[in-house]
Amino acid sequence: MNLNDILNQVYNKIGKDAYGNLITPDIYNEAIEYVNIDKINDFLEVYEENQEITDNLRPFIVTLGDNGITPLPLDSYGYGILPSDYLRYGRASRYDYENTSTGSNQIYRHVEMLSNKDFSYRLSTSLFSPSLARPVATIQNQKILVRPQGIPTINLTYVRFPSQPVFDYDIITASGMPYYLAPGTTHSNSATLTCNPNFSPGDPSISVEFEYTDDVLNDIINELTKYFMINLKDLNSLAVIDIEKGLTP
Repeated sequence: MNLNDILNQVYNKIGKDAYGNLITPDIYNEAIEYVNIDKINDFLEVYEENQEITDNLRPFIVTLGDNGITPLPLDSYGYGILPSDYLRYGRASRYDYENTSTGSNQIYRHVEMLSNKDFSYRLSTSLFSPSLARPVATIQNQKILVRPQGIPTINLTYVRFPSQPVFDYDIITASGMPYYLAPGTTHSNSATLTCNPNFSPGDPSISVEFEYTDDVLNDIINELTKYFMINLKDLNSLAVIDIEKGLTP
């Protein structure tokens, strides 16, 4: 189900005659940005209540330091720059290696995440001060700060932002209505289409689809329907008044 299919289903629910001329591509893009973040926040609420990763949230879980992905590097002070798509902390860890008579053993070390207040307290008391065996961390200055210093990397599991959906389009020449350009297609001028004025013929579409499964997309259709019925209600009323005044064709 692509963005155009979703829009058509929304139209079926709210009535295209009533809202069709008001749901412009810009308004649609604002709406899908809103519901995209709203939906991932719904999944995060379930996770924070139950501490269980649901199937809907699983595609957005990333672990740096796992399955060939480079661990998060820390500078000499102990700061690690959070990834650009970072949304919510999951867990962190590191590994020590202990020499044995047959080689070495890998020892898992959990990195305890603390609030800024508790982090400062742990650094100020010798009884609970962090060690290589019991490191601690906090989030500050858009970075993760790990103590003790001297740890070069950590494994970081986090929830990433879902890709921001984008509805790109050309214009149907006869009607002036938008024509959806799916990812992988290009802008063009043709017998039936006029190239979007923000692009040139041959430019690739910048459309991005939702990353959710179809069952979640059905929920998103309902959320978009509610969004438009609330947010476009006043616009629709104003349009009707203008028509009655003879201000629009």
